[in-house]
Amino acid sequence: MTPRLIRRILAAAALSAAISPHARADIGLGARFGDVLLEGAQTGRTYNLREAAHVPFGIENKGDAEAEIVIEFEAPDKLHTSKDYDPIPDPSWFKAIPARMTIGPKAVGFFDLLLTIPDDPRLVGRHFQAVVKARMDGTGTLAVAIENRVRISIGPGPDSLKAEKKEKAMQQLDFDVTPQTLYARGVPVGKKFDLRKEQKKAIRVANYAADTLSIRMTVEGWDKRIPLPEGYEAVPDPSWVKLKSSTVKVAGSAIGQAFLTIEVPDDPAHKGRKYAAMIRSGLTAGFWLDAPVKVLFETSP
Repeated sequence: MTPRLIRRILAAAALSAAISPHARADIGLGARFGDVLLEGAQTGRTYNLREAAHVPFGIENKGDAEAEIVIEFEAPDKLHTSKDYDPIPDPSWFKAIPARMTIGPKAVGFFDLLLTIPDDPRLVGRHFQAVVKARMDGTGTLAVAIENRVRISIGPGPDSLKAEKKEKAMQQLDFDVTPQTLYARGVPVGKKFDLRKEQKKAIRVANYAADTLSIRMTVEGWDKRIPLPEGYEAVPDPSWVKLKSSTVKVAGSAIGQAFLTIEVPDDPAHKGRKYAAMIRSGLTAGFWLDAPVKVLFETSP
């Protein structure tokens, strides 16, 4: 093979890469979660961090093409490890389910993060930090990744964490909203439909903190970054879905409820349809939980 032919092959390869779909596409990832923190962990146990730390691990594909996302775990270097924490001795303590996922353009995918702590009494009283990384797979030189810290304490957290909590009011973030999806069928047109009265359904707010929380909620149209469930369309007007109260006060270590009504205008065009809306929740202090409740309802024919 002559040097001239080699140069032509390399030039053609460079041109192909320059005009490839990945090169033309907008790409980017976003993290739909906050600080992942677990205290009071025990040796010999496995934890799902969404349930144990109340943090939904969501990855947003900001690009205009679908992306294969891979979840990996690493030990941070000492320079980037928080005070009173040590780098995780073995990143294999963590596992993501699924380990990879194809996420559509402008969409969000959610992963479960599992933590298995070895049954070793020498770990009791220790505090460890790991790095969870989400990266695009197969994008070559255009590979994109985001990462965040995960901190765990086998036993009570360190004193430095108490000061951090006070500063950031992190203890107030200790709540969860369920179900992730609320279904309603047989919703009449032109009549108010009370989900609690008709189908005994409500949104539950679990407060895991010791203090009373004031949770605010708001009804919104469908987030276009999340794929619509098959057969459903975005609700034409989010005001069709109403909360009986925009604020729910929940005592410490208790469960509160939010009640909904649906009122579809009296128009034959709305009969026999499947509509989708969303309800966002957060603290009255300003923090929003980035895991909206999906409200899916079907109108009567």
